[in-house]
Parts: sequence; structure tokens; C-alpha cells
Amino acid sequence: MKIIDATEKHRNEVYALLCELEHGELNKARFEELFLQNVKNRDVFYLLAVEDGMVRGFASLHIQSLLHHVGAVGEIQEIVVTSEHRGRGIGKMLYDRLKQIAEDNQCVSFEVCCNQLRAGSHLFYLSQGMKNSHYKFTLPLMQSIS
Repeated sequence: MKIIDATEKHRNEVYALLCELEHGELNKARFEELFLQNVKNRDVFYLLAVEDGMVRGFASLHIQSLLHHVGAVGEIQEIVVTSEHRGRGIGKMLYDRLKQIAEDNQCVSFEVCCNQLRAGSHLFYLSQGMKNSHYKFTLPLMQSIS
């Protein structure tokens, strides 16, 4: 298993994984627009777990400079492993690489927000030493484009 940077050519594999994560079809045109924009953003990191030339997982990290932290914060946006390859340590490999990127970029905090329905993900993040110390409140402003 290798962890590599995702590039423009990986958009279809990443799209499939995120549809699996979200349990539904995402708007592909809008997805591609955002993916291609973010691949070029120096504060966004997209990683793939690849085995025998096949993508087995995807992870992303966004780094922001936040006033209330008085520094950079690395926030995991997605970690997803194909359902048939879960339980093999691939998610941990992706997590560890994202954490290393956050440390390399002098982030003062490494964070993730996770849907309340993803109980397995909560256990995963707790097992990595993360603390459940915040609430996240959301207000949809428009219907999701799917």
C-alpha cells in the first residue's frame, strides 16, 4: 500500500469514493469543478491509498490560519476507504499522513468534524488520540446540489 498525492487525473476515483461516503450520487460537474480548484490550492492536500495500481482510499486536509487559534489549523475534511478494504489499517495510514502534513505545516491543532451518524468514525478518531471537545452547529443555506 502506498500513500500518494491525488492529482487531476484521479478525479473519477475520488468521485466514486465520495459518493460511497455520502451514500448517494454527488453532482459530478460541480464536484469536478471543486476538485480541480482544490488540487491547485496549496492549503488543500488530497491523498490516495493505492494498492496494485488500484485506489483503495482517499483523504483530504484543509489548512487555515485562524485568529482564535493564533495559528494554522489542519482540518480533515474526508477520510474514506472502499467498503471491501476497511479494517486493514488503510484509514490509519491516511490519517497518519494527514497528521504529518499538519505538523510539517506548523499547525497548532489537528481537527475533524464528523457526522453524528458515523459512530464507527467517532471510535476511529478517539482511538487515534483525538478528543471530542467541540460541538458543530450547521444551518443549510441552500439545498445541496446532487
